[in-house]
Parts: sequence; structure tokens; C-alpha cells
Amino acid sequence: MFFNKRHRSLQTSLVESHQAFSSHSATVRRDTHLSQRGRTYQKLSLILTYAILIVIAIIILLPFAWLLSASLKTTGQYFADPIQWIPHPIVWSNYVEAFSVYGFARYAVNSIFLALYAMFVNTLVSALVGFGFARFRFPGRTVWFILMLSTLMLPAQALTIPLYITFKNFGWIDTFLPILVPQLFGSAFSVFLYRQFFIGLPRELDEAARIDGCSNLRIWWNIILPQSRPVIVVVAIFTFLASWRDAWGPLIYLSSQTNRTIPLGLLYFSNGYTAVYPQMMAATVVALIVPVILYALGQRYIDSGVAIAEVK
Repeated sequence: MFFNKRHRSLQTSLVESHQAFSSHSATVRRDTHLSQRGRTYQKLSLILTYAILIVIAIIILLPFAWLLSASLKTTGQYFADPIQWIPHPIVWSNYVEAFSVYGFARYAVNSIFLALYAMFVNTLVSALVGFGFARFRFPGRTVWFILMLSTLMLPAQALTIPLYITFKNFGWIDTFLPILVPQLFGSAFSVFLYRQFFIGLPRELDEAARIDGCSNLRIWWNIILPQSRPVIVVVAIFTFLASWRDAWGPLIYLSSQTNRTIPLGLLYFSNGYTAVYPQMMAATVVALIVPVILYALGQRYIDSGVAIAEVK
């Protein structure tokens, strides 16, 4: 009887072990199947994502491809129907004529001068103002900061008439002064970026510098600015590009051909009778090279601009 009970107990244990093994095997097979299905879905999702991105990239790059193609065509090829994507023959002289015949070299010099001036002046002035908002406590600081930010909602066109009358009374029309002088006051957006970044810097840096006898201006120049390279690069690039593509200011204040910038010059790109489109497209390609190079050089800083207040 004892052996019968032990035998039944052993059989029960074997049955339970077999059931547990079968259940585990089924679970493993199910998990393996789900894992394979998940990997399949992941691959399909990745393929679909890349396909969508490729289509979007083609849609975005197609106008630039047409622009490059049009800059190498003759006038007849430019107006050909259907579009001739690969010009034959390739007319490289369009670029030479854009600079030598139609005055694009002068427009480029003016744009480079105004953009470099705006970049250096606005970058420094806005940094100084942002340092004041971030490091000093004075009555109405928050109110003044909000008022400054509110100017971002005011369109430039709303100020055109009063500013034009003011600059005309100063005798500045058809000179670069209406474009150069406002840069001496910085920009609200640049000040905002600097303030947000400076707030993230430890105040112990300022205190240690004051113990060593540094003035506020020296703290800003020798302590704060060297720690603020990311925001300086971002502000410099944004300011340069804003000046480079600005057509409104030059259109309002500059009238003579020798003072035209690239955006304004492209509006009047003609041979005296009609627009010369292939040469205009060649000038446009050259004008686009500068923003592309700037973005390529400063992409790392521009992409990190979202976290502009990080502590360094």
C-alpha cells in the first residue's frame, strides 16, 4: 500500500512536470512568435518612415534642383515646355554675367557688409542687455523685460512710416544709416536668448570674480561671455541670416543702384528692358550658398538652441 501511494505520487509529479514543461514551451513559442512579429513590424515601420522622409526630401529639394538647372540654361531653354532638367549646352557664363554685367558683385559686397556689421554689433549689444536682465535686480525689471518681448509681436511694417519720416529729417535716406543705427540697440529675440542662457550660469562665477576685484563689465567680458559660446554662435548666425535676407529695409530706405543689397538687387535684375532669368537664377544660387554654409558650420549649436538655458 505504501508503494502504491508513492507510485501514484510519483506519477502525479511526473504529470505536473510534463504539464509545466508543456506550458513553458508554449509560452516560449508564443514569446518567440510575438518577438518575431514585433521585429517585423519594427522593420516595416522603419521602411515606411524612410520612404515618407525620402518623398518629403524630394519635394523640398525639387525647387532647388530646378533653380540650379535654370541657372545653367539659355533663355530659350529656360522657357522651354516641357521643362528641360538637364541643360544642353551648360551655360556657365550666366554666373560670370551676373557678377560682371548686372552688378551682382556690388550687391553681394553691400549685403556682406551689412550682415557682418549686424552680426557683430547686435551680438555684443544684446549680450550686454541680456546680462543686465539676468544678473541685476532693479525696480521694474520684469515689466521692462515683458515690454521688450512685446515688441516681437509688433510687425516691422507698422513702424515704417514714422521711422521713414524720422530718418528723412535726419537726411539718412539712401544711405546705410537707417539700417546700421538700429542695430546699436540690439534685438528683443537676441536679448531673450542671452537672458535665458545667463540665468543658467552659476552666480558663484560672478561672486568669485568680484572677490578678485572684477567690475561688472569685466565679469561680463571675461567670465560670462567665454562660458556662452553656444548662445553667441546661435545669435550670430540668426542675426547674419536675418540681415542677409532682409528686403524690406533696403527697399524702403535705399534707392540708388550702388546701395542695393542682394534681395533688393534680385528684384531689379534686368537688362533694362526685361528680366534676365537665367542670370537671376545664377545670382540666387550664389546667394543661397552663404546660408547653407553657415547652417552647416553652426548646425550643432542651432540644434542645441532648444536647451539654450543649460548650465555650463
